[in-house]
Amino acid sequence: MTYSKAVFHEIMQGYEKRRNEAARLQRNRKAEIYDKISAYRLLDHQIADLSAAAAERSILGDTLAASKAKSGISALTEQKKALLIQNGYPDTYLDPVYNCPDCKDTGYIGTEKCHCLKQRIIDAVYRRSNIYPKLNEENFNTFSFDYFTGTALEEMKQIYKICRHFVDEFANIYKNMLFYGEVGSGKTFLSNCIAKALIDQGYSVVYITAPELFNILNDHVFRRNTSSYDEEAYHILFTSPLLIIDDLGTEVTNSATMVSSELFEILNERDIAHHSTIISSNLSFDQLKDNYSERSFSRLLGNYETIRFNGNDIRLMKRRQS
Repeated sequence: MTYSKAVFHEIMQGYEKRRNEAARLQRNRKAEIYDKISAYRLLDHQIADLSAAAAERSILGDTLAASKAKSGISALTEQKKALLIQNGYPDTYLDPVYNCPDCKDTGYIGTEKCHCLKQRIIDAVYRRSNIYPKLNEENFNTFSFDYFTGTALEEMKQIYKICRHFVDEFANIYKNMLFYGEVGSGKTFLSNCIAKALIDQGYSVVYITAPELFNILNDHVFRRNTSSYDEEAYHILFTSPLLIIDDLGTEVTNSATMVSSELFEILNERDIAHHSTIISSNLSFDQLKDNYSERSFSRLLGNYETIRFNGNDIRLMKRRQS
């Protein structure tokens, strides 16, 4: 299994490193505030003294000590926030800064894996796709209509609107999409936009190219009993909230019928479970029908919103401008 104990240990070490970095940043900021705002340090000392005195009284049987201390500490905390604001800092300046505030960079919420840990496990399984560098460059914030004119511009504005609506309503509406059209017309870019937006919202997203997908399917058909078989990679294809298959039609397989049947099983099970799927392809409908089983193709047509991408090769235009 690609996602082995060693890989999981590496992931958790990353969380520990981020927590340590957050703690170091917090210490540095506190030293800065103590140096610039002496009254803040005094308030911290008062809170510490109040807490210690309350603990001592509780041990001696004062059952109201903790409640009284809580009220006093709350008042002192508000004074601290006011001091920060008065000196030009946000009142959250000394709060820990986490990459994931939901789990506080522990990877877990209670005993359950946090969405960020689930995504990191997916990334470990599919690390060959190297998705994150692409998502940093290709997302809704970097999308531009400058490469489209005339009818193609109006069509792309409509496609962009559909993609944004898909993200906005992802939690409420089950939907699949098939992007098809010429090479470089924006299919992969908008797939990346969707992936980035949903990962940022806490959803687990599997982004995989067709060659990588069919390698996994080939392994499942012919090598599932071998030590190299990656069961986790196959399993996640069924269970992830969003599966993005990029460049369907670029894969090479010596067993097209059997592997296409596996593709249908994945699409069918995801449909039953209402897990959304986005597929992009440079192939036409006729080519898709020729390359895949009639049953798989019918499933695509019947359960997917089909969106044609027209226009020039954007990647070629960018290279010419650079």
